[in-house]
Amino acid sequence: MSESKAINQDIEPYITEDIDTNDYVEATYEYEKINSISVNTEFDEDEVKDESILGKVFDTSDDAYTSYNDYSFLHGFDIRRYDTIKTPITNEPFWKIYVSNNEGFKKWTKMLQVKMRKKHRRDVRTGCQAKLRITRQDDGKWLVDSFNDTHTHELTMTPTKVMKHRSHINFHRSIEGKSLVVHFGQAGLKPSQIKKAVNTMKNSNLAGVTSKQCVDVLYEKRKQHIGKEFYGVIKHFRDKTLVDSDQYFVRDLSDDGYPRDIFWADGRARDAYTKFKDVVVFDVTYMTNKFKMPFAPFTGVNHHGKSILFSGALLENEKEETFEWLFEHFLKCMFNKYLKEIITDQDKAMGNEIIKVFPKTRQRFCSWHIMKHETEHLRSYVSHYSDFQEMHKQWVNSDTIEQFEATWEVMSSKYELESNFWISDMYNQLMYWAKPFLNDTFFADMTTTGRSESINSFFDGFVNLRTMLNEFVVQYDKAVESRRVAEEDEDFKTMNSRPVLSLLHPIEAKAG
Repeated sequence: MSESKAINQDIEPYITEDIDTNDYVEATYEYEKINSISVNTEFDEDEVKDESILGKVFDTSDDAYTSYNDYSFLHGFDIRRYDTIKTPITNEPFWKIYVSNNEGFKKWTKMLQVKMRKKHRRDVRTGCQAKLRITRQDDGKWLVDSFNDTHTHELTMTPTKVMKHRSHINFHRSIEGKSLVVHFGQAGLKPSQIKKAVNTMKNSNLAGVTSKQCVDVLYEKRKQHIGKEFYGVIKHFRDKTLVDSDQYFVRDLSDDGYPRDIFWADGRARDAYTKFKDVVVFDVTYMTNKFKMPFAPFTGVNHHGKSILFSGALLENEKEETFEWLFEHFLKCMFNKYLKEIITDQDKAMGNEIIKVFPKTRQRFCSWHIMKHETEHLRSYVSHYSDFQEMHKQWVNSDTIEQFEATWEVMSSKYELESNFWISDMYNQLMYWAKPFLNDTFFADMTTTGRSESINSFFDGFVNLRTMLNEFVVQYDKAVESRRVAEEDEDFKTMNSRPVLSLLHPIEAKAG
């Protein structure tokens, strides 16, 4: 694509990782809109023209980065990736800009100031103007078309000190360094533990690795493996489509083309949802595979009072955008029939997207999760006040709204609960868990995520933490089929037997 065509298009938002010292990573959201060829796309007029760099051509953008990083090493500073501008039509990189790590100034917010103080982080931004820009040519190579070597900070001229700059800590990028990090990661060590182990084993002349660098190496390795595994997953569902035309399967890809989330439901499960969609339990706490991707089942209850699986998903993370993608596809998969009630944990990202995607669905918090948090957040009150536990129990089990509010007023004043953030937050969310406010809603006797937990325990016989993704979907089908055989057995018993009655009353007999 020509430069004029690229410039005349709106460039979409993109994210760059601005990395400071002391393992600090700030996600800086940039937005560039270039709408006219007359816009000045060059750097400032006082740019230093270094003929040895300006006009250089590189086979890849990584080669250009390495060359500029070598240059910065010799001149006493370090660099970072700043911008990637893509062509809107092909979404391929068109410009890349590398800058001094001292470029710009920190955008200070109250939250950022608190975070920096807590972790004793120092600001390295001095408004440095040093930067290098490369442009992709028609033959795929990269040309340095703009270069500025103006610095606003002191340069580090001692070799042993230059090595401590972030972009020059290269051991984690070497084959030996990556192998060590991956090896310790597979052994189950945390990034902080891997950092200590690797720094103990490396050559003392090399700069040490950081926990963040260990995380990056492991993430790249994980992406490579997941990408290979996903091909097997995709083939599995494509093959199933040949025998089940009502199957629904979708995958979500990251910006660099790696698959990160998958969602699926077969035809029978989709049909079951139309009959038993009154209450759905959604839980993401179950890890069932080698890559530790959360398994997120949508679970209901059938006409035998047994758990039934509507659909499943494997997720990369538990962020709002992930839940939004998942819930929208769940709704589309289920013929745009909104579920009536949903039981979840207290995850705020999940709750926000439920309100957004399922605005008319009644949400309830899992009581098991609430009780788990009660133990953690109310322990000091229980130990300090002998009657607190009993009064708290009366409040939680209130039958009417009036009783609930009156007991809260007494508790709040007597034990000074306003200072307890957790219980105050729970009071503000009483519509999602307090019994008096939920008496008008049918939850099929499911007040906890016990349904989802029983499904999870059911899968335990088929999958485990070492299960590969392509194997997981196969074992998933086997587990679901086993559950359906059990349901058919229940159907047979219902049609060919009668329950033993306790009262011998006609109404009881009719219900039986």
